[in-house]
Formats: sequence, structure tokens, C-alpha cells
Amino acid sequence: MKQRWRVVGRALLAVAGLGVVAYLVHNAGPERVASVLWRAGQWLPLILALEVVQLGCDVVALRSILREHAARIPGATWLRTTIISYAMMILVPAGRAAGEVTRAAMFSRHVGAPRAATTSTALQAGYLAANGVLSIAAFVAVASRVGPGSPLALLLAGNVVFQAVVAGGLLAILRDARVGRWLGRMRRRLLPHAAESPPLDPVDRRRIPWRACLVSCFGRTAQVLQYGVVLHAVGGVFSLGNSFVAHGIHLVGATLGDMVPNQIGVTDSAYRAFAGDLGFSDEPARALSIALVVRIAQLSLAAACVVVVAVTRPSPVAPSPASARADARS
Repeated sequence: MKQRWRVVGRALLAVAGLGVVAYLVHNAGPERVASVLWRAGQWLPLILALEVVQLGCDVVALRSILREHAARIPGATWLRTTIISYAMMILVPAGRAAGEVTRAAMFSRHVGAPRAATTSTALQAGYLAANGVLSIAAFVAVASRVGPGSPLALLLAGNVVFQAVVAGGLLAILRDARVGRWLGRMRRRLLPHAAESPPLDPVDRRRIPWRACLVSCFGRTAQVLQYGVVLHAVGGVFSLGNSFVAHGIHLVGATLGDMVPNQIGVTDSAYRAFAGDLGFSDEPARALSIALVVRIAQLSLAAACVVVVAVTRPSPVAPSPASARADARS
């Protein structure tokens, strides 16, 4: 029953988000928004390409965490896990975490549940750390323009603290099994019906994923460039500072709207609220169109991912050397 109510609640959040988007578009002028989106369409291939770069960075980060164990995962599984996790990230609430849990479940067939869980935790820590670093850069860009006490700057500062706390908690799980057990007990108290998490790999958990953090930072930098391109596509001025400001608004909206599928309505409201920081005080349709252009690109790529998953089959699990020898003896 509780699971059913959670599904209903998430559906209501999605509907409410769509209502917010409809109101914002109506307020900004549907014709004006449509005109801006139409002109921005020519930049969609480049925006999609930068989205794919971010997916590639996730794969590189995962391989750096798995090291020699990455070779045990078939190429088809790498492809399926990448597109499935991305589709979940875009289409479901708390999509990033849900996608990584699904990816870990698929990896566990090849590398075992403990190592898959460790890999998923390390990647999430690297991703959150990268978000914190890019939030700092966005804070500097905003503070240099309108001051460190502006609403957007304060929200970015809060986002830095939030990302650091969550990433630090994940790293603590990796470094200390006792912390992991304590957090697991707290998780079961707060979410008594949540599925039991598999144990972390005792060998790999103490390795801080520095390489994954660096690769994730590169991926988020590609996202900064992507938002600079989107800003230019809707009629803004492309520059390094403007790119960081546009991306900073995205980071704030993504954190605040994490439980809403694709942050529908939340990121849109953020761009409308901080239109002045982008130079769009008198042109709200352009500010709002930033969120809409990115959503169009992401939903298009997610839809393609769903089609690929539907027409392909999962790769078989390769037998371990021990089981192969046992079969040969029999």
C-alpha cells in the first residue's frame, strides 16, 4: 500500500510540474517561447553530442573504479547499463541514484554484488564531488557579478555544502565498514521497507575514487559548455562566465527538484526566477527556453535509449573459471 502511495505521489508531482511549466509558458507568451525554441533547434545536434560526452565520462569513470575487473563485463552490458541508467536518470524521480542502483544490479552478474555495490557508491561519490566543484565555480561567477549575498549565490553556496555532505557520507561508507553499517541501520529505521543493500567489497572500499572524481569533473565541464551553447541558442551571450551562471541555475534546480521526474517545473521556475542573472530580465521566454531546450534534448536521447533497450537482449553471463573447470570434469 505504501509503495502504491509513493507511485501516486510521484505521479502527482510530475503532473504538478507540468502544470507549473504550462503556467510559466503562458506567462512568458507561448508564441514567443515557440519562436525561441524553433530558432534554437539548429543547435540541438551539438547539445545532444555534449550530452553523449557526459555519458561517456560516466563509463570511463566506472572503468577506472573497476580497473582490471572491467574486462569481465561484456561490451553489450556496458551499452545496456549506460542507456538504461541514463533513461532512468531522465524519466524517474531521484533518477541518478535509481539508475546507478540498476547499473550495479546488472554489473553484479559479472563482478559480484559486493564489488558492483562498491563501484556504484564510488561513482555517485565522484559525481557529487564534481557537482560540488562546479557549484563553487558557478558561485564565483555569480558572486563576481551581483555579489555573494544574492539569492542565486546563496543557493549555490548551500548546494556546495549539500553535495559535500552527501559525497563525504558515501566516501565514509567506502573507507570504514563501521560507518557503512551505522548508515545502513539509520537507513532501515527511516525506510523500513527499503531493500537490503549488498555488502561493499572489502578490498576496494578503502580506495578513494580520485580518478572517477576527475573524470566526473570533466563530464560536468562538458555540461557547462552545453549550457553555454544552449544560452547562445536562445539568444544569450556565450561566455565562460555566462556558461557557469546558466549551469549554476541548473545545479540549484536539479538539487531542489530531485524527487520530480526530470525536475519538471523546478528547473523551469529556477531559470524564470533568475532570468536577470542571465541578462534576460525583460525576456523571460529566453530564460525559460534554456530549461525547455535541455529537456527536449534529454527526453529525445532517453526515448532513443528506451528503443535500443527494447530491441536488444541482455548479454549472457560468462561462466567463471572455477565453474568452467567443474563443467569440464563432469
